[in-house]
Amino acid sequence: MQVRNISKKAELESGLKKIRDIIVRHRNIFFFLLLLVTYYFLGYFQILFLRPQGIHFIRQTDSLSFVLNYYKNGMHFFEPQVFNLYSENGKAACEFPILYYITALLYKVLGEREFILRFITVTIVSFGVFSLFKLLSRLLNDIAYALTITFLFLSSTVLLYYTNNFLPDASALGFTLIGWYFFYRYYLEKSKKKFILLSFLFFTLSSLLKVTHFLYPVAAILTLFILDFVDKTDIKQTFRRNSLPLTLFTISLFIVVSWNIYAIHYNKVNNDIYFLVSSRPLWSIDKTHISETWNFVTHSWYSSYYSVDVFHFLYAVIIAGLFFMKKSNKFILIVTFFTTAGTIIYFVLFFVQFKDHDYYFITIIPALIFLFTNSFIALKARFTKMFNSVIMKLIFVIIAVVGMSYAGQKLKERYKNKDDKFAAIGVVLSDAKKQIDSLNIPKSSKFIIYTDKTKNGGLYFIEHKGWNIPDTSAKSVKKLNIYISNGADYLLCTGNNKPPIENNFKIIFKSGKFSIYKIK
Repeated sequence: MQVRNISKKAELESGLKKIRDIIVRHRNIFFFLLLLVTYYFLGYFQILFLRPQGIHFIRQTDSLSFVLNYYKNGMHFFEPQVFNLYSENGKAACEFPILYYITALLYKVLGEREFILRFITVTIVSFGVFSLFKLLSRLLNDIAYALTITFLFLSSTVLLYYTNNFLPDASALGFTLIGWYFFYRYYLEKSKKKFILLSFLFFTLSSLLKVTHFLYPVAAILTLFILDFVDKTDIKQTFRRNSLPLTLFTISLFIVVSWNIYAIHYNKVNNDIYFLVSSRPLWSIDKTHISETWNFVTHSWYSSYYSVDVFHFLYAVIIAGLFFMKKSNKFILIVTFFTTAGTIIYFVLFFVQFKDHDYYFITIIPALIFLFTNSFIALKARFTKMFNSVIMKLIFVIIAVVGMSYAGQKLKERYKNKDDKFAAIGVVLSDAKKQIDSLNIPKSSKFIIYTDKTKNGGLYFIEHKGWNIPDTSAKSVKKLNIYISNGADYLLCTGNNKPPIENNFKIIFKSGKFSIYKIK
């Protein structure tokens, strides 16, 4: 009996070894298959074709407005526009519009397909997490842990929501992760200059999309100099040996700063104050608002960043690993120090934004990854046998599955509760463009939407430039005459709203959702 049991155990171990060898041999294919399966269970293939809706509908339609204005009003890259005429002819700038421009170019070939921008974002993030997997595979020298930790950090509701969406934040993260992978390759193989070139290319792209991501190339160049200086203890030789990375960093800094100076100037010239192109630090608000914002971070948004169980697991590993820092990899240790310091500065400088914008957390994710990985490496070096055991690896798998399952449920809830007070205009005007086109209203006609709480949401759905009146208050209604004097041609009233002032309005269309008046 004992011989038989030993034989079965040997067969099981042999079978597991064969499976492990197959996965290791085809790890890249296996990774993407696992990612596609994850996307399937998250409902990504249905979400991909949804119109803008749900949380941050405003920012989604802002992004799509840039795309559609390129497509309809000329492919002038450095003249981005939106539909709201709050600024001069709708001219306004925010992040570097490369993704919007590429999407508009694809519109020229494929027609207006909103899913294109979603698909581009999903693709960039997918290659970003793949790069994270490859980076962790090299740092940990263990495919199983590299896989589970990658999917563990992917299991953020916020990240998963904006990965299949229209905002640039998730794409910036994807480019940052790709940049770190190539940076580590360069650290290991200094003779291969292409790695540092690719690293700063992707760091620059990420920082152009979200300037806050520039903290990562700063952390990278500081890491390179500190590591080299510690090894050689000669500052002149350190600068000489790192002349190429320093040059690339300087070029990257110049490009990112140049774009932001241009965006600020462009907005100033065109009288736009809608898009944020500056920091909103903690000290810019009073104690009451600081407390309110902190409450949003630690309560309202907290469970959307990651599952509470995942957070507890991350904290446990990070804190435990701090006691064994000497066992960690010096590369990851220094990277962790600079990225952690950078994100603390970022959090303070953009503190106000964390109240209403859950996606600001996405910038912190790479630093959190390095902080966790640093502690994990230290613990694995100290307790090698325990961390090499199948049981420990299964614990990591279970935590990753629990985290992803939780995120999937929260994602469903976001789309189930999709029509908040801002996104409701998308439902009201879902078919409005067809009705407006059937009335033979010129494309150049300007609309006032009464009421619409978003700057570009309603105007994007009807594909006309104009203005929005957010509510029926006297203060808002006063703006109507201003917009009429500025050249408004039509008034679109939502629901049962009627023209709020006496003027020459001629009704030309009415339905249960909205009515349209010609302004005489």
